[in-house]
Amino acid sequence: MHEFAITSSLISQVIREAEKNGARRIRRITLLIGEHSSVVPECVRFYFNRLKDHPLLKSAELEFRPVPLRLRCPKCGQEFGSIEEMCSCNAGAEITGGDELTVESMEIE
Repeated sequence: MHEFAITSSLISQVIREAEKNGARRIRRITLLIGEHSSVVPECVRFYFNRLKDHPLLKSAELEFRPVPLRLRCPKCGQEFGSIEEMCSCNAGAEITGGDELTVESMEIE
């Protein structure tokens, strides 16, 4: 259910940016969604389609680009795509990618 709040915030953010840039309409919004972000793209799309009643958003399309999980060993610095691939340092792991939720781009008129 947190996708409702996320989507509502996203809509406010893109409308502000579009208005700041003198847009007449928003054509496409591309979001980067990390596989470790716990955000479900289908839920964001569902809420987006129901909340896009602002004139700038009427015909806007929402696009997603998945970002794979990236981990780094703090001891040796090696990077990995999963826990299973990690080195044998037993130093834990730092997430370096795959937890983001970011507006990558917005196409406006």
